[in-house]
Amino acid sequence: YTKDQRRVEVLLNATTRRAASGKVVGVIGVGQDITERKRVEVEKARVAMELQNFIDTANAPIFGIDALGKVNEWNNKAVEITGYQKDEVLGQNLVEGFITEEYRVSVKEVFDRALNGQEAANFEFPLFTKEMKRVEVLLNATTR
Repeated sequence: YTKDQRRVEVLLNATTRRAASGKVVGVIGVGQDITERKRVEVEKARVAMELQNFIDTANAPIFGIDALGKVNEWNNKAVEITGYQKDEVLGQNLVEGFITEEYRVSVKEVFDRALNGQEAANFEFPLFTKEMKRVEVLLNATTR
C-alpha cells in the first residue's frame, strides 16, 4: 500500500547477491508497478464474461468453429434447437457431424471463406437435430 492507502500491485524479481567468494550475502529485489496492467486484465476478463453471457443467452443459435471446422462455441439456443448439449458437440466437426449430406460441400465452402475473412450473410441450410430431424438454419458467417 502507498502512504495514502492506495493498493499497488508489484511484480517482484529477486536474485541472490554474492560476495567475490561466491558466498550469499544478501538479496537484490527489483519491483515494478503493475497496478494498471492488473486493472486492465480484470476489466478484460469482465468484458469477456459479459460477451460470453450475451452469446449464451442470445435468442438465436450461435455456434463457432475453429480453423479445422471443429465446434468451439455452442450457445443455449443451439442446444434448444438441436437437442445437443454443448459438451456433446465441442470438438466435433460441424459439417461432417451435423449438416445434411447434400449441403456439406456448400456449407464447408461458406465456412472456409469466412475463415479467410470473407463473411457470408443469410445462407440457408439444413441442420440435423439429435433426433435426426431436419431444421432449416439461416447462417451469417463472420470471422472472430
